[in-house]
Amino acid sequence: KAAPAAASSTTKMKSSQLSLPHTSSTIIATSDDNNDNNRNNDLAPPVEHDDRFNYALLLALYTLQGIPMGLSASIPFLIQQKVQMIAASVHNHPNVATAAADAAHSAASAAAASSSTNSLAELTKMAYNAQAIFALCSWPFSLKLLWAPIVDACFSKRFGRRKSWLVPIQLIAGMLMVGGSGYVEQELGLDNESVGMVDGVLDSAAAAAGTTVEQATKTMNVRGVTLFFFTLYFLMATQDIAVDGWALSSFGRCSAG
Repeated sequence: KAAPAAASSTTKMKSSQLSLPHTSSTIIATSDDNNDNNRNNDLAPPVEHDDRFNYALLLALYTLQGIPMGLSASIPFLIQQKVQMIAASVHNHPNVATAAADAAHSAASAAAASSSTNSLAELTKMAYNAQAIFALCSWPFSLKLLWAPIVDACFSKRFGRRKSWLVPIQLIAGMLMVGGSGYVEQELGLDNESVGMVDGVLDSAAAAAGTTVEQATKTMNVRGVTLFFFTLYFLMATQDIAVDGWALSSFGRCSAG
């Protein structure tokens, strides 16, 4: 009988404690405890997000993006080399010298003599024109804002928002660079076949006593090289849009700054 009485008294005490009215003191105490818990949660250090793999991938993508741009920096030197080759061929070619001497003795060929005298000025003008035309290949990076919304909005959900652009661009750029490995030298006239063509042009120009510089420059196609690198720059500018968007969405708040 004593045990049931003790159990009933304990039950009554618990029920009385649960049925106590919520006074102002108990409410204030409860709110203080909640505020303390919130402060502890705010002061708790944020969970660190490991971005080392993202950093490595971002570095690799930017490195791949800079390869065509680095190659394009060598084209002005190749253009200058081609101009120097033409100048040396015009100056040292024996048939041209003979034609210039014959033209100097002939009144009817006075224009040809003056053109050979001004060959240096023509070569300088040709070099500046070639440099100005090739500078147009970098325009896609200035105009990429025009198609940036398309890159951000159009993608395959199954393949991935950023991979839908990055993977095809890398494949196209790689095939273009491998397939066009000898295209630049061929269009600029720096391969062995083009050098022989320059000598042949100078022989025919000397025989005709014509303008040798203008005919020799026909072996250099700067517009074709500019179009080749313009395509590469367009692909890299599109990749830059996708990489920047991926970096903003993949890195944590601390890394994104």
